[in-house]
Amino acid sequence: MDTNTDLMGLLTQRMSYLNQQQAVQAENVANASTPGYEARELAPFTFADAMKQAGTMRVTDPRHIVPASMSGANAHTVKETTNVSTPNGNTVDVEQEMMRVSQTAVSYQLVTSVYHKMVGLLKIAVKGSSS
Repeated sequence: MDTNTDLMGLLTQRMSYLNQQQAVQAENVANASTPGYEARELAPFTFADAMKQAGTMRVTDPRHIVPASMSGANAHTVKETTNVSTPNGNTVDVEQEMMRVSQTAVSYQLVTSVYHKMVGLLKIAVKGSSS
């Protein structure tokens, strides 16, 4: 099975993106009181970008080195656009970041649920029954 273009591959890429997003959000919260720190966010994960990325290169042998462009979602961070700034120049809005953290957790739960369902369907296909 070619995991670069099928649903399982896309789910894996989405999970990788959500992991990276959680790391950026944690960094923002950790630096909420750091003077001059500018909040960051990941560039959005889009289906079109995932398909472009999946269609450009293929790994034909599991021993091949996977190029950075295929190692998951692109970890491109951008400065967060916000109007909030503290007197020390910090642009992290902790309440907003915590809302994003919970949204990321819900998205990750959804993706892992779909992933587990797909694995269950594959097991049924291999075994021939659901028990």
